Amino acid sequence: MHPAEETLLAFATGEADLPHRVLLEGHLDSCAECRDTVREMRRPGGVLLGSSPAAPVSGSLWTRLKEQVAKIPPSAELAKPSPLARYPIPPSALAEIPIDREPRWRWLGAPGARGTVLWRDPGTGSYLLLGRMKPEHHFPRHRHPGWEDLLVLSGGYEDQFGHFDAGEYMAYAPGSEHRPYILPGDECWVLTRLEKPVEFLGWRGWAQKMFS
Repeated sequence: MHPAEETLLAFATGEADLPHRVLLEGHLDSCAECRDTVREMRRPGGVLLGSSPAAPVSGSLWTRLKEQVAKIPPSAELAKPSPLARYPIPPSALAEIPIDREPRWRWLGAPGARGTVLWRDPGTGSYLLLGRMKPEHHFPRHRHPGWEDLLVLSGGYEDQFGHFDAGEYMAYAPGSEHRPYILPGDECWVLTRLEKPVEFLGWRGWAQKMFS
């Protein structure tokens, strides 16, 4: 599966929020078709920029640029490996995640299921999550009150919408429900962008309401 064209367009024009950028960078890492689509979407902007007449840059702009450059950490600090480097996140996606601490893992209500919130976008309020689950287990049935975009990093899963392996991208519309089954073999790792937290169904849903 591939992202929708409007999602790729938001990425190509710089309108996508950080959680979307992370997922899309990860998908583009292994999808030549989507890379070509993004390249085509960016081409008109490059032509327009190249045909625009040159204009003098104001002194105040240079002052602001110097101030921003002065805030950049020393090169030794920039070279620090990400605490997420041990996980199966593509380098292009990893570079987008502004995290400098070890992730805090939480149990997700199923055997071997763990997840951690990596980022909450201050503009859109969307969440970026990293999740993992053991093979041959079901993730509890749940409903999506908002959009969920998901990138499979390793392993795979299936549900009523299809079969998804590493590198594939899936978007679940608000109101959709599913109970993913983790395929045999490798542990399944995913990056997820959530507009709103999922709502578990059955007894887990009651527990979620009681303790939320």
